[in-house]
Amino acid sequence: MIRNQKSEQFLQQLHELYPSAFKGNFLFYGQIKTQGILDELKELIPWALALMIFGSLSYAFGEMIYRSFAEIHYFKAFSLSALGIMLFLMLICPIIIKQIKHSSTSLYNQLQHTPLKLTALIVLQSLNIAFAESWLLMVLFFLATLSFGFVKFYKENMFRPTTTAVQYHELQQVRRICFWTYKQVLRLNFKLLINKKDTEHYQTLVKQKKQFVDLHIELINLENKLCMTYKHVDLEHYLDSIM
Repeated sequence: MIRNQKSEQFLQQLHELYPSAFKGNFLFYGQIKTQGILDELKELIPWALALMIFGSLSYAFGEMIYRSFAEIHYFKAFSLSALGIMLFLMLICPIIIKQIKHSSTSLYNQLQHTPLKLTALIVLQSLNIAFAESWLLMVLFFLATLSFGFVKFYKENMFRPTTTAVQYHELQQVRRICFWTYKQVLRLNFKLLINKKDTEHYQTLVKQKKQFVDLHIELINLENKLCMTYKHVDLEHYLDSIM
């Protein structure tokens, strides 16, 4: 088990060595961390934000489509608007999944199939628009997309009751610098491609790349250990803890 003091000291050292890693390096997931499943009021915050942002946009675009095209009926206007929001969430989903893949192994294993789920919902919504024309199905598919494409990224649950706000922050900081090191490796790979191999500068870049690769692996392992310490391993383990 990782001791808080050790990980805090490690983060402090990294902050001194790589201050740029903690500036402007924003992760689009895990903004709210909660205990269990729907056992805290802040669990509702992502849903409130989703409905305020995407629900409002869907309604506004639906009204715009309905008023702009005289031949289109009310259901199709709002369905196309909802479909547009769903497609937008589908487009940004791979960006978030890539961040998760290179900064949190356990969370990636849980969410890696999200693009497939969103694709299925978009296909079902398209079929509903073309054939069934059901308002109920339209709303259900839209809400399911908000759940998979926004809420599940914004919120991370199943943390242990003993986990503190400081530990939440610590975990997110580890993930931030973990993704930053991955980006540094990509940057150095590009530099290696455009520099000649028989130069001293090339060898320096190779050494820098190895340092960042090793650091990235170390951080991935640390993040995984912190998750094992602060979170329930899976849903079954969480349910066993509350029974």
